[in-house]
Amino acid sequence: MKRTLKCHIKNTIEKAISLPKSIYVSFRLFPFLQALKIPILCRYNVKCVSLRGRVSIKQLDRNSIKMGMIEIGFGHVGVFDKRYSRSILEINGCIRIDGNGKYHFGHGCRICVGPKANLHIGTRFHNSAEMTLICMDEIHIGNQVLTSWNTLIMDTDFHETMDTQTLDIHPSHAPIFIGNKVWIGTRSIILKGTIVPNGSIVGANTVVNKKFHTENVLIAGNPATIKKTNITRYFRNYK
Repeated sequence: MKRTLKCHIKNTIEKAISLPKSIYVSFRLFPFLQALKIPILCRYNVKCVSLRGRVSIKQLDRNSIKMGMIEIGFGHVGVFDKRYSRSILEINGCIRIDGNGKYHFGHGCRICVGPKANLHIGTRFHNSAEMTLICMDEIHIGNQVLTSWNTLIMDTDFHETMDTQTLDIHPSHAPIFIGNKVWIGTRSIILKGTIVPNGSIVGANTVVNKKFHTENVLIAGNPATIKKTNITRYFRNYK
């Protein structure tokens, strides 16, 4: 019990000293009246490369916006040294959230949204730590999605390619769609143009680079294939 109390006090102090950074980020990304509620809590060491974009709430009513509904850079994963695990924000496009529940991006996360990009995140999103999220076109993440540490979701290659015979140019980016109640395992990579269906589990060290349509499956391997059907993660706290 003493240890629990000590952790609670430590977390409270951490969020208190992060308040100036949280106020700054909230007023940069939200309209004035919404920013007054400080909807984003950013850890004091979060690096803000650019905050020219916007965050909008889909289900907007008086109860949609709550203080600290979006947390960036907090949490604790024992295999990382949090003192040197710094989050980075480069938000130039639009982030759209549904407005229900918490949105947690753990310590060391890196979020990059391009100038014309749209990132949509459903309700109750959770990343444990060290996630990299790069959106240059469109990424749609469903409800109750859980991502482990060192995961990468990226809808772009940053460089176009060309067919040397037909001279056709292949675009460098394509939308990503991740369904509801998806669990993405550690060190997994979700690349452009992919679909991860509802209820799916993406195994550790998986590279997903194509569209899947069968729900409640285990996807694993490089490249990813369906390894098991009729399986999903049991979310104890999600009903």
